[in-house]
Amino acid sequence: KAEILCVGTELLLGDIVNTNAKELSAALRGLGIGVYWQSVVGDNPARLRQAVETARDRANLIITTGGLGPTYDDLTKDIVCETFGVPLVMHEEEAEKIRAFFAQKDRVMPENNLRQAMLPEGCTVFSNFNGTAPGFAFVAGGATVIQLPGPPREMRLMLGTGVVPYLRRTTGG
Repeated sequence: KAEILCVGTELLLGDIVNTNAKELSAALRGLGIGVYWQSVVGDNPARLRQAVETARDRANLIITTGGLGPTYDDLTKDIVCETFGVPLVMHEEEAEKIRAFFAQKDRVMPENNLRQAMLPEGCTVFSNFNGTAPGFAFVAGGATVIQLPGPPREMRLMLGTGVVPYLRRTTGG
């Protein structure tokens, strides 16, 4: 039983079409995984926590998009990990990739971008080849949780290069 939880006030306001849910549902269907629920929640900590708790109680595969960036309202990772009791730790390899991303563009990296390298302890990391926020997967509380960035071009590539192979491996094909 899979649930897709897309996070972002811009989705609720109609500023952006939620193409991520469509693409995730199609990919999961292709893997034989049933999507039972799709939810959208804004960048509000209390409502996000409630949506994650609801998903945890009814699904054994939860995929989130959005809220992995470096800004103050990017809370998805923090709230999901807190809800599942999984600590965040600095992932040095991803921190180096973020630094390299800015260096390649000859830009100074804001220090808050290193927040993106704080990942759940023991997670499987999905590299971001189109941005700075890595995605990841972890298992806790009887559920597999996959978190992906919100920008569609980042999510789409990560879905194909990381998530689909991960799910094929972990579900036995």
